[in-house]
Amino acid sequence: MYNLDIADGDGTGAPVPASLGLFLPSAAPGAAEGPPSEYVLMVRDEVANMVWGIERTVPLATGATQVGEEAARQTLAFRKRLRPSPPPGPPIAAVAYQAQNTVPENWIPFIPVHVPGSNREIQLQRGAMPRVLDGVVISPVKVQPRTTLLRPGLDVFPAGAYFVHEEEVPRVGTRLTVAFSRMRRPDGAPVVWLSVDRSTGRGEAHSGLEWDSLVSTPTPV
Repeated sequence: MYNLDIADGDGTGAPVPASLGLFLPSAAPGAAEGPPSEYVLMVRDEVANMVWGIERTVPLATGATQVGEEAARQTLAFRKRLRPSPPPGPPIAAVAYQAQNTVPENWIPFIPVHVPGSNREIQLQRGAMPRVLDGVVISPVKVQPRTTLLRPGLDVFPAGAYFVHEEEVPRVGTRLTVAFSRMRRPDGAPVVWLSVDRSTGRGEAHSGLEWDSLVSTPTPV
């Protein structure tokens, strides 16, 4: 039914009989994959009605990697040292209105937006959470992702938007990793490349993001 294509074999344009051989390309038995330099979980948060890109492993400027939760805590602690909070004054009331709380800085939001020209179809657009220090929003600083998987459009001027098809993040989520792979060619020469792998996630997650809540006011010591 199928044959290898031989187009104009003798250069005259005359019909050329089909090749009945079997094409066997060079292939390696397998490749060695290193530890991930980036690891991102795309998860659905039905409570907040959005999708989050959780940076579980982030690259550092030294070339090493760090757990995303630890990098987020260290960054927040460094920002707090640069901006010491003043001592709280006497509370006006026992409770206060909080428009929105915050989430760890390694959680990058993706919000549903309409596809241009469609009133029903939606896609996911990368958003940004404001940086909050001691309950105070530091404007206009926005938390940006550290991984190249979630940074498309941020390293150019002017910055561009980044969209993900809504169906690409199922209810079970999506796992994305970036890692170096190495193998040898048939002649023994090594080949190294950087690859991105996608696999099934671990299910839904809850970020703890809440709006319009009453919180207890701190009592001065």
